[in-house]
Amino acid sequence: MEEDEDPFERLKHLPPRGHHALLGIYTVDRGSDWAELACPFAPGFLMDPEAGLVASGPIVSLIDAAAGAAIIARTRQWRPMATLDLHVDYLRPARAGQALHARATCHHVTHKVAFIRCDVHDGDAASRIAFATARFFFTGTS
Repeated sequence: MEEDEDPFERLKHLPPRGHHALLGIYTVDRGSDWAELACPFAPGFLMDPEAGLVASGPIVSLIDAAAGAAIIARTRQWRPMATLDLHVDYLRPARAGQALHARATCHHVTHKVAFIRCDVHDGDAASRIAFATARFFFTGTS
């Protein structure tokens, strides 16, 4: 990475790989300490197709990805990290057929740990599906 290159701008323009590519996760917007990512609905997300219930896996994966992006937005550093703790409180079921959105804010960073809050919705930010808190551990030196 070039020295004057912004790590978050680099992240936004990387082609999706691995798990993120399989889920179709993409960046919607970002600020100085937050990032909003989204994931288009896929029929495979349904744990009960007859009831239209979306499984928790895509939601948790989206939260984890948005949290990592929020850390990069705040620190402007590309550092190796691992999810230390991720707690999700579900408020209502996600609606089948709707894209999922996660807006994560990195509200505090220490030398080794970053602290995140995240809201998840399916099209109406005022009607959250879930909210989450997370802590990420920086695994490298810096």
